[in-house]
Amino acid sequence: MDESSESSRSLTEERERSRRGRARDPQVDEAILAAAVDLLAEIGYARLTMDQIAARARVGKASVYLRWPNKVALVAEAIHHRSAVAPDVPDTGSLREDMHTFLRALLRSKSSAQRAIAAVTGEIASNPELAKAWRQGVAGTLLACTREIVDRAIARGELPAAPDDALVDRIVAQFFTPARPAPERMPHGEAREESARDP
Repeated sequence: MDESSESSRSLTEERERSRRGRARDPQVDEAILAAAVDLLAEIGYARLTMDQIAARARVGKASVYLRWPNKVALVAEAIHHRSAVAPDVPDTGSLREDMHTFLRALLRSKSSAQRAIAAVTGEIASNPELAKAWRQGVAGTLLACTREIVDRAIARGELPAAPDDALVDRIVAQFFTPARPAPERMPHGEAREESARDP
């Protein structure tokens, strides 16, 4: 091989190493993740494509695949990091108030992220790969928030460090007992009392 060919090859290899070692542009990452969340909210998971995400983010498709190998991986990260699924963990000094504050904030959020989450949850049952990514991302984040609230309650002495059966029964009764139906109203607004003698 002559000297010019050797020099040309060395230059090409150096450029390739430089390209591979170049840091990812966080603005491109943010644009892609934002585009994924917005499109999920608009068209749902099933119709979403990597081409559409690239076009919305105004980047080349190669830039998307350089960062995420497939749609599942991109969607999981988009929801987990970009969408701020979980609100800030409150610290009111009370387990009850912490949980109330956290759940209110979680349920009242009406962002595009929440619509994106709704689009994904409909696909989880039929897509094991997406379900796994969901558990590791969003569900894991919400579990970590709840764990933080519980750990603080244990540190304050509101909960025992090792829950017994009585505490488990209390939690099940509080959170998993179906709500009683509202009493039937009479024409003038008073509630109709059910008699034990009624059939």
